[in-house]
Amino acid sequence: MTKNKTQLKALLKTLHKTTEPMQLEDARQNAKQKSLLHPLAWLATDFRDQIRAGLRAKGHLLEPSYAGVIIHLDLEGSRLTDLADRAGMTKQAMGKLVDELEAVGYVYRIADPIDGRAKVVCFSNAGIKLLQDSDTVVTEIWQSYADLIGEANLIKLRDQLQDLAAKVKQTRKLPI
Repeated sequence: MTKNKTQLKALLKTLHKTTEPMQLEDARQNAKQKSLLHPLAWLATDFRDQIRAGLRAKGHLLEPSYAGVIIHLDLEGSRLTDLADRAGMTKQAMGKLVDELEAVGYVYRIADPIDGRAKVVCFSNAGIKLLQDSDTVVTEIWQSYADLIGEANLIKLRDQLQDLAAKVKQTRKLPI
């Protein structure tokens, strides 16, 4: 055993007089085994990175934050306030994202036919192409994951995660 490890064990014994190092290691291993954070965060990062790479390969240059608009924008258009509510962000933050997407040509705004003071955000032709390309890329990512664990297991995993998220949301009154 190295000198540093010996010193660390001695320090742990003095700091945790009532807790044996083995109990601490058991607690650490238990937390590690039950934590969903690492695998979920890693998979979310991988999925997001693959979407960005796939869309870039198809000519789309998007910021990750644009997903908050794209996934919440109805095909027939949506009011900015509705987009902000669905994404769980302020109207001002959503407005900035819409401005950016409008500047690069994925969306445009029209007057709300019901309330002339409001604007409706709509997909442009480039935005529709983005949706089509996104579907292709997500299908490719899904298939790559299904190749690793099987289609049935991937569907089961997705369904269980959605069920858990919905129950946690309901229990804790959190937006998802």
